[in-house]
Amino acid sequence: MVKKHTFNYSRNRKKLGRKEKARLKIRNPVINSAWKYGLSVKANFNRLGLAYDANEVLGTTCNQLSANSECDDGGVLKNTQPRKKTSVVKVLEELAKHKKCKPVFISGDDQLFCIYNLEMYAHDDYESMSKDPKNVYQLTPKQIERLINKFKQTMGFQKYLKDKRSGELVISELFDEEELM
Repeated sequence: MVKKHTFNYSRNRKKLGRKEKARLKIRNPVINSAWKYGLSVKANFNRLGLAYDANEVLGTTCNQLSANSECDDGGVLKNTQPRKKTSVVKVLEELAKHKKCKPVFISGDDQLFCIYNLEMYAHDDYESMSKDPKNVYQLTPKQIERLINKFKQTMGFQKYLKDKRSGELVISELFDEEELM
């Protein structure tokens, strides 16, 4: 059975009402600078050149409509002309082009594990890597493959390749130092 909901007398209704009517907080500085708080959300989106409803912008397919409506070659209902890009849309697109990508992080232990496996086995012999005694977390071959592919995207892999080419990398020394700690 469901518990019957009762009125909560200890809650401040005046405060809740104020909270609901509180001003909209927009975290994007580009949109916030062009936003007019007197207008509705839909009106602001239209004014800024943004889509309030994605389905409305993308259009309705002809299969969803009656047979007497006009369709273009792609099977999409003919819509109005595309809107001109506003300054806000141009700035947002420019910011999206120059978005910083987060660097891939992998722990030092996992880096050592990947280097050890790449040195001891062929680059695609994940079965043997999974059976190695250094595989203390009992990773499956697929997990090791993903870990090594992730390691290849880090700066540690570039350093590993550089050390390997110059002949400075000695795998036994890496693991001897770790075991002493």
